[in-house]
Amino acid sequence: MRRSFPFLIPLYVGAAVLVVNATAHPTTTASAAADMTSVARPPRARWERESGRPVRVFVAAAGEIRGWRPEMASTVWTSLGDWAATQDIAVRFVRATSRSTADVVVEWVETLPGNCIGKTWRQDVGHEISAARITLALFDHRGRTLTPEMQRGAALHEVGHLLGLDHVRHRGSIMYPQVWVTTISAADRSALRDLYGPRARTPAD
Repeated sequence: MRRSFPFLIPLYVGAAVLVVNATAHPTTTASAAADMTSVARPPRARWERESGRPVRVFVAAAGEIRGWRPEMASTVWTSLGDWAATQDIAVRFVRATSRSTADVVVEWVETLPGNCIGKTWRQDVGHEISAARITLALFDHRGRTLTPEMQRGAALHEVGHLLGLDHVRHRGSIMYPQVWVTTISAADRSALRDLYGPRARTPAD
């Protein structure tokens, strides 16, 4: 029988800073592309949970970190709920009371290396995600405070990685390596349904 080994998978999102001018038309300040290093890992990993086994999430308050606000935790919970609302996806998120009881930990830091504003570490065992950690930045690599829109975009992007989605190449997707949009598109939800659809059985060897 093939043995499954855990993989720790780092996945990132970079900042494409969105600025709204006086006429309310968004403009973009160009920045370097996010880290897109490919990582060898089992294909199409996902959470394998029955209805009675929700994914337990601990969102760590970070009041001691400059710039953190309690509404940022609400943004994360909203992002989790937005993805979980995708039709035909049997993944539920519930609140964990501590890091030790959680499957997923969400935390904040002032900055991340390079131009990253979010990072997800996943532990994949075979084709199953067993644990994860999301780290979100409060400031970009130039020390600028991330707007609520950027925070929302980063949170949605990282939850996409948490669920098993990879980067895509079109900017209309929340899974683009930089934050260009702050909503989940129909194509994003379709990709998630495809990932969580019926899976062919793999014979043991």
